[in-house]
Amino acid sequence: MPTLKFKILNSMPFRLALAFAALYFLCMSVGAVYYYKTVQDFIIGSIDESLIAKQITALKIYEEFDLDGLIGLGEIQAASNPMQDPTGYYLASPTGKRLMGNIPSVSEQPGWLTVVGSDLELGVDENYRFLTFEVGDHLLSLGRSVREADDLRRHLLGTFLTAFLGATVLALIGSAILASRSHSRVRSIVSSMDRVASGNLNARLPISPKGDDIDSLSSNMNDALALLQQQISGMKQVSADIAHDLKTPLNRLNIKIEEAARCVENGEHAGEKLEQAIEEAANINGTFEALLRISQIEAGARKANFIAMDLLPTLQTAYEVYEAVAEENNQTIQLDLHKSVEENAGLHLLGDKDLLLQLTVNLIENAIRHCPDGTNIVLSAGVEESRVWMRVCDNGPGIPEQDRDKVFRRLFRLESSRTTKGSGLGLSLVKAVADLHCATIKLSDNEPGLCVQISFDLDCPVDF
Repeated sequence: MPTLKFKILNSMPFRLALAFAALYFLCMSVGAVYYYKTVQDFIIGSIDESLIAKQITALKIYEEFDLDGLIGLGEIQAASNPMQDPTGYYLASPTGKRLMGNIPSVSEQPGWLTVVGSDLELGVDENYRFLTFEVGDHLLSLGRSVREADDLRRHLLGTFLTAFLGATVLALIGSAILASRSHSRVRSIVSSMDRVASGNLNARLPISPKGDDIDSLSSNMNDALALLQQQISGMKQVSADIAHDLKTPLNRLNIKIEEAARCVENGEHAGEKLEQAIEEAANINGTFEALLRISQIEAGARKANFIAMDLLPTLQTAYEVYEAVAEENNQTIQLDLHKSVEENAGLHLLGDKDLLLQLTVNLIENAIRHCPDGTNIVLSAGVEESRVWMRVCDNGPGIPEQDRDKVFRRLFRLESSRTTKGSGLGLSLVKAVADLHCATIKLSDNEPGLCVQISFDLDCPVDF
């Protein structure tokens, strides 16, 4: 399996950090533009308000003292301290003649105007904001420098570039650190998967204490690996069980065929030997058919037959069929329905009728086959909360606790039952049908005997 070569540009954390840096740059740009526009409008608005206030003052002076009062006010301000009031002004007669002012003519039309200082022959590149309005028949222009707005623009631009460069450097450093850490974790995951690919199914992906999404993914993959290991172990066990348990019937089949052949060679009647060989072959064929059916059930092939059904008639059918069988074996079988069945008017669930009948039959047959004369078998059922349950209990020899998890393995048989008829697949099929119906199986001690309980979770979703 090819090893993982680390390239920082291919690292997802690095790319995410770059994307975050780009998003940060975009957001900061929008914020800077909005902030600059807001502050600049505020400064320009303040300048405009001061000019409008001076406009109002000039109009009042003109109204009270006529043009001479306005010219006198300008002369007093210019003589007292020209730096005290940074306002530029220019008063022109109706013919355009300059009457007073500290700047050249600005505009011959009333209104607002922004002018560069060089256009006013002031020898500077500052921008000025002017308000020109009529005072009687004359035009008066009042203006102020907008240096504050220009300084703000230069300051924000410098601050923005500095912040952007700093954020970019930090983003690159942080991206490299994150990419390095991520690469270390990915490398350990790839290393674990390499061991799995090499056949080491005990290998598991490392999980850190962080509990992040990579840990969650690793945990899910570990669960999948554990299930894969269990299934492969089961396949190996099934293969070994098939080789072990079918060896004897195959040998018997071979012996019967050889005996029939010798009978034919000796001119003797071989019908009985052939019938025995046919019976052995049928048993072997039945075992393989059972294995195939279990595999099909585990693959979910029968879910298409699921319908809303009542389990009660299925249990009653199995009871009626095996009541006579139990009597022939000097055993008894009882059907005991919990009162919850009557309260709920049945045992309603979603399932396959034929498979559930097979499940019930297998449990009853298993109890009849492995229990001695005089055994009492009880088939019971009920409803508890959101679960439908059924139970088959007997007072026979039971199953040792250490073997209860093994009896569901295919072809597994207890030493005490190897002399009895059967293939060791009955409980394996029960387990497959129960899993298909999202049900759980519990084996418990009946003191004496065994109880097998199947619980169907009605809230458990069944995927088709």
